Order: sequence, then structure tokens, then C-alpha cells
Amino acid sequence: MSRRFKTYPILAPLSFIYRAVMSIRNFSYDKGLCASHGFDIPVISVGNITVGGTGKTPHVIYLAGLLSDRCRGVAVLSRGYGRSTRGFILADAESESYSIGDEPVLVKAHFPEITVAVDEDRVHGIRRLSDIGIRTVVLDDAFQHRRVRPSLNILLIDWNRSILEDMVMPAGRMRESASGRKRADIIIFTKCPAGLDDAGMDKAAARIVTDKRQKVFFTSLEYGDLRPMISGKTVPENVRILAMTGIANPKPMIDYLGTLSDNVRLIQFPDHHSFSIADLEKTNAVADSLSPESIIVTTEKDEARLKGMQLPESLKRRLFILPVRTSFLREQEQFDRIILEHIGSFKQ
Repeated sequence: MSRRFKTYPILAPLSFIYRAVMSIRNFSYDKGLCASHGFDIPVISVGNITVGGTGKTPHVIYLAGLLSDRCRGVAVLSRGYGRSTRGFILADAESESYSIGDEPVLVKAHFPEITVAVDEDRVHGIRRLSDIGIRTVVLDDAFQHRRVRPSLNILLIDWNRSILEDMVMPAGRMRESASGRKRADIIIFTKCPAGLDDAGMDKAAARIVTDKRQKVFFTSLEYGDLRPMISGKTVPENVRILAMTGIANPKPMIDYLGTLSDNVRLIQFPDHHSFSIADLEKTNAVADSLSPESIIVTTEKDEARLKGMQLPESLKRRLFILPVRTSFLREQEQFDRIILEHIGSFKQ
């Protein structure tokens, strides 16, 4: 892994203060000075050390799919980032992003049969879920949520932004120092290049582990066919594409769209951005300026935030959704087995 990202060493003094505060906090939890809570059901945490952009949502969806097929009483619990509500809320088919956040809406859309809930107090949320019969919880974005002591801790690291080379905020994008990776039971390098060979993976795994018990896996993002917002629409040949998205790192998406068109332009909004009608009208106007036949492409995560909005018909006619899923470069069966055996150990 070569360093291909920016840091801001001039801000290092502020990073030192932030890192010191996080180190004291982690020390307090590690030594039992601050209370953390374990549970008598499996709680699988999926999180990261960096701020956004590691592909967490596709990995949560992968786990939800794995468990929904093989286990009963599965729930995904999130804090519901970006919602305008508070407290414990159970999602249903009509839930919208303003009430539960975009990621829970997306998970529920993929797996209507499993329980999806939000609660900024994850300890309270797990207890509520346990009270209603949930027997396995996938905890979304909780690597720094030390009040919960997960039974299995999964850490995601973007292959293109090594935590061994990055800096703590605000000089870099890390929420804590790289030593925090010692808490992980499983480490997954995400967004790996498709041509990554075994030697490259083995070298990266050897650098990142702090304990022989840790297992390291490698995944990439696999994009599906563009899905029209209006059924029956097709993608014209040699089409101009305007990508509209509010995700942390749209580069993999743009790289993929570049394989579909020689003319791709991006309108990027902040991560978890709540779209307004003005945003959509502006986007539609930019698409018109490219070509009357141009299309607008957005992600499933962005689509979750568009749910319930009165979209202009002119935009809906040219709007396509780009689905994405997690693909393991190797050892997918081993990963699945570790997860299922972990859950089975609680039943025994």
C-alpha cells in the first residue's frame, strides 16, 4: 500500500490533543475505570477507525444477508446518524431517513424480514431488542462506542487509506490512533483493487495484526447494473452521466461509471446530506447542460434519503440507482464460518 492521500501536518498539535484525549478514554475503559456492558447474546460490531468512506454499509448488509438466511431473531442496530428524532425506534417498511437515518432505511429495504432499530444509546437499544426476543445483534458503527463490549469486533480499513500512514483528526481522518486496532477480532481491508494478489494480501495482513488471534480479510466493492427510478427505462449508449451523491468517498463509484461512459461528471454533497428540492433542481439543470439525453446516477444510500420526496418528473425520468455489494477476494467461506460458529457458541 502506497500513500496516496492527503494529511495536514500543520494541524499536528491539535491532533496530539485529540489523540491524547482518546488515549485516556480508551485507557479508562481498558482498565475498568469506565463501565462497559457485555450481553448474553452475540453482539457483532462493525466499525472503523477513520471517519467514513470504508464501505461500512455494504458490509453490514452482507452480514445481515448471511445471518437472515441461517439464524432467527436477528437485528441490526444503528444510532441513526442524520435523523431528526431521538430514542429507540423500530424501523418498518414506511420508515424514512429523517426518522431513522439513511443506512437503516437501506438495510430494511434489502431485508424486510429482519429487525432494524436505531438508538443513540446502544446499551439501551440492545436491551430493548433482547426484551422483544432478538438473539443476535449486528451493531453498526460502534468501534469507538466503548460502553458496549461486543462479543465480536470487526474493524474495516480502506485499502487506499492505511491507518498506519494516516493521522488523527484534524490533521488526518482517524478517530483514534492506529493502536486501537488491537481491539478488533476481525480486520477487513475494504475497497481492495481487483488484481491484488495473495502476496500483497499476506504482506498487508502481517503489518496490521497486533495479535495472532486476529483474522484478516480482503474485500472489494462490486457494482451491479444501473436500476432506473422509473421501471422500463434503459441506459442509452454513449450516454453522458452526472453522478449525484452524498457519500464520504465517491471515487470508487466514479471509477466504475468511467467504464460505462467517457463523459462522467460529479456533483458531490456532504456525507449523509439531506437533499432539498433546490438541490435536485440544480442537479437536473446541470444534467440538462450536459445533454438532454444525459442520465443522473446516485447510490442506494442516497436513494434512501430521496424516499418520500416529491421528485420532479423530469429528474425521475433520467434517474438511475447504482447498487453495490461486498465481494471477498479470498476466504469468504472462512469468514462466514467464523461468524456462524461465533453465534453458535452462545447457543451452546
